[in-house]
Amino acid sequence: MTTELACFISPHGFGHATRTIGLLQALQYHLPKLKIRLFTTVPRSLFQSSEVPFSYHPVITDVGLVQRDAFLEDRQQTIDKLAELLPFTPSLIGDCAELCRSCRLIICDISCLGIEVGRAASIPSILVENFTWDWIYAQMGPDSGLEPFQEFLSGSYAKADFRIQTDPVCKPARHDLHCGPIARRQMAERHLVRAELAAAQRQIVLISMGGVALDLPFVKDLHRHKDYYFVVAGQSHDRALGDNIRLLGPRSNLHHPDLINGADLLICKSGYSTIAECQQSGTPICCVARENFAESAVVERYVAKEMSGTVINERYFFSGEWLNDLEEMMPGRRETLPVNGADQAAEFIYSLL
Repeated sequence: MTTELACFISPHGFGHATRTIGLLQALQYHLPKLKIRLFTTVPRSLFQSSEVPFSYHPVITDVGLVQRDAFLEDRQQTIDKLAELLPFTPSLIGDCAELCRSCRLIICDISCLGIEVGRAASIPSILVENFTWDWIYAQMGPDSGLEPFQEFLSGSYAKADFRIQTDPVCKPARHDLHCGPIARRQMAERHLVRAELAAAQRQIVLISMGGVALDLPFVKDLHRHKDYYFVVAGQSHDRALGDNIRLLGPRSNLHHPDLINGADLLICKSGYSTIAECQQSGTPICCVARENFAESAVVERYVAKEMSGTVINERYFFSGEWLNDLEEMMPGRRETLPVNGADQAAEFIYSLL
């Protein structure tokens, strides 16, 4: 028998979407005939690798923070977008509720719209989070202009029927399950990824800023380090720069968790999904701290303590000085890896069904 669930996913970056994909992949093991209704504006193409059948509803479910790039937010645009969306209109809730009538559960990461729809349609909702937007807004100070939205979101999150908190947790709260980081499945073996990249015997350094293209001033200097093969993800299109630099565009056929598994070092921003996928692969990690993001300090502590990783600041990263310290950043792959939080969360959700 087909089991249909709904997922309301924040479009802030790709981390909430990839976390949901990891959860659905694990849940499909228990429910082979799983079918999903997706409510989000994250590109449909991102979900196609999940191999879980889905229908796609391009609904603005959330704002989060409007970002100028991977490291800078736009607070005024965030306030303007929140004012347009919140509180949710009865027609938006009603239309979504009608589409969810055949669903047995609603999974929310971390969009409150799904919680409100669940109440309107009498369908249980599950909040999946390692932070919530009311907590993020509270960290921005008492005069941020976000206070009215913080109050609304706090009240909405409290209405969720169930709550799953995943490491690294930013604010511990009453929950029904605490699990490890949720990561997508790897699809190709490490040696196949390395063969696809044609890195030969060189060590692979993967630079990934969460799918957001950045101007990286040090790219011109990478060719000097011939013992390494540099892969820069999230660029405008695929191309090679010399014989040891590969830029990957958004349509690359290389699955991001596979890239991480194939690398000898991952250099990334302090974002959830990349950290979670690196935790599952055992790849050495260097995390670039983001001073203006409340979540980042928690993630960076997790990287240093639980993953034996390196944390560097933005100036050091953009200057390219880290290129002289590559050997020290590669202590070797971790032997013992934790359980994927996706399996823990999937078992919990299956028990509810």
